[in-house]
Amino acid sequence: VKRGDLAQFNKNLQEYAKVFEEDRNYSLVARLRHNVLKTGLKRINISYSRISLQDIATKLSLDSVQETEYIVAKAIRDEVITAELNHEGQYLRSKEIHNTYTTTEPQEQFNKRISFCLELHNDAVKAMTFPEKKEKKIDSAEDRKQKLLVEKELAEGGFSEDEF
Repeated sequence: VKRGDLAQFNKNLQEYAKVFEEDRNYSLVARLRHNVLKTGLKRINISYSRISLQDIATKLSLDSVQETEYIVAKAIRDEVITAELNHEGQYLRSKEIHNTYTTTEPQEQFNKRISFCLELHNDAVKAMTFPEKKEKKIDSAEDRKQKLLVEKELAEGGFSEDEF
């Protein structure tokens, strides 16, 4: 699958068909054909700037040019490869692959992530250093009288343990 060699994949599929059927994996393995085709097309797209559909069919061991054209069109639509398909000329032209690392975009993204982490760290340090101030409750005259009464009763032993 990783090499994109459809002929080898079909050979292995036929050779080990009984094993796959016994393990009840045959349908799963058969569906990997699509992945083999995508991998092969990716390799061809990278290797050739322009290639005929007949050559692609030969390299991927496909039966017809129409099948190849359909597979290539689907791969372009699914953004598996970046290329243009010329139906009249029966060829595939690869688009130039944009190298992201020649721009400042990776640096900007990295800087954005570092800034986020530093801000998170600073917020955490600030939260640990300066705890929230609690509002001081101002006692009213009645509250102070009540506290004094309770303290006086406690000092005299006027309350029993059951009352607490």
